[in-house]
Amino acid sequence: MPESLGKLCQLLKVPVVSLIMHGHHVNSPYWNLRERGVKPTEAVMTQLFTAKELAEASVEEINARIREAFTYDDFAWQKEKGIRTPQPWRAEGLHKVLYQCPHCKAEYRMRSEGTKLICSACGKSWTMSELGELSADNGETEFSHIPDWYEWERENVRREIEAGTYAITCPVRVESLPNAAGYIHLGEGTLTHKGEGFHVCVSGKHGEFEMVKPVLSLYSCHIEYDYLGKYGDCVDLNTLEDTWYCYPHDCDFAVTKMALATEELYQYEKRKTCQQ
Repeated sequence: MPESLGKLCQLLKVPVVSLIMHGHHVNSPYWNLRERGVKPTEAVMTQLFTAKELAEASVEEINARIREAFTYDDFAWQKEKGIRTPQPWRAEGLHKVLYQCPHCKAEYRMRSEGTKLICSACGKSWTMSELGELSADNGETEFSHIPDWYEWERENVRREIEAGTYAITCPVRVESLPNAAGYIHLGEGTLTHKGEGFHVCVSGKHGEFEMVKPVLSLYSCHIEYDYLGKYGDCVDLNTLEDTWYCYPHDCDFAVTKMALATEELYQYEKRKTCQQ
């Protein structure tokens, strides 16, 4: 969430409300958009500030309350409501989010098929229930709750960043979208993501191009899984004039890890700045 949001709320001087939709992610999760026909879904609207309360609150208080309001767990909601997803393909695509095996710790070796999540490195597998929970087919179930597995991956990325060891370099196909007229194929290049941020160099028939995004310019980054069904998973990097869709290929990678690292690098640099 941008830190300027609280300032915008103060500037507009109108009540602030949140609208949280429960069930949409269970019905059509980001990692597999096929709809599961989940019924019912719920919408909860909550007033966070009146105009008077807004005028009396600090920017930090406004941001904290909005951030808290937007923290929710659709898998917990699904279990609480007893909503089942009986589709035999319900786990397919989950490996794009859960890219690291909690048993052998290998990265980029997870795969999914049907109701199964499988590590190709050690062979361990998990089954996703109709209530969205995971259970190991053999041995310990490290994480039954999918968000807990995801947060474990985040913790591992954070440790890499704090140790100064986080770095990813991979070949990428780059598609530019400067306006609504359509995509422009910029060519092939290299994407590097490490402690200084993103650096992309690309060349093609339109020439050579470079994009540099320092850590503090991105509190988060947008990623897509199998975007438009064309070139696979991608990372979106933006300027005021353009958006680059960067598709890694021919290497071990997970755009999920890049997204986690973007958030953790930003927070790490903010902490360092505050300590100075």
